[in-house]
Amino acid sequence: MNPDIQLRHEVFAQLNWDPAVFGCDVDVRVKDGVVTLQGKIASESLKLAVERAVRRAEGVTTIVNKLIVAADAADCANGAELPGVER
Repeated sequence: MNPDIQLRHEVFAQLNWDPAVFGCDVDVRVKDGVVTLQGKIASESLKLAVERAVRRAEGVTTIVNKLIVAADAADCANGAELPGVER
């Protein structure tokens, strides 16, 4: 399997495992071990929690965190859909 695809699966596994960020609608892209995160989330603390979860994935060399804290974003930890973010 392609290492970037495998790493992307591992990142999603970490995001799904962590109850602090489970249900967040985060777009994950991986290229040569560099993980780029995009999407809208509800708070700065949630943004940092997502990054901590991603760091647990083996093989991550760099994280580019482009997550946007949006005042209109629902609490994604409760599984709410986030406006403007495609799955």
